[in-house]
Amino acid sequence: MKSSMKLKKKLDFVRIIRGVILAYLLSLILFLIIGGILYFTNLSENTIPYAVIVTSSVSIIISGIKTTSNIESMGWLHGGLIGFIYVAVLMAIGLFTMPSNTLGVGAMIDLVLGFVVGTIAGVLGVNL
Repeated sequence: MKSSMKLKKKLDFVRIIRGVILAYLLSLILFLIIGGILYFTNLSENTIPYAVIVTSSVSIIISGIKTTSNIESMGWLHGGLIGFIYVAVLMAIGLFTMPSNTLGVGAMIDLVLGFVVGTIAGVLGVNL
């Protein structure tokens, strides 16, 4: 009994990485849709920052729910790590592509928000 309890409490890093990849694939699809909407409508480009936030959040939520839907425990941590890693990788890419970017308070807030959104998704995924 103890060994089965111990196995349930382990983090599944493969599951987390798959969740991050799923979140990026969802983001890609959503960004293509948003790009099409911006191209074919008169929607202002000022909406792009909001679209990025919504798209990233939706991608983390869907991925977190899907990834944690068939585990019994620690969904909050799996989902939180999916959100955290998703944001961290985006930040790392941003630092390499635009060296003028710096890691400040805003970056830390983004990481925390990614973790929080993923945590909520992980809780939802385990309980749905």
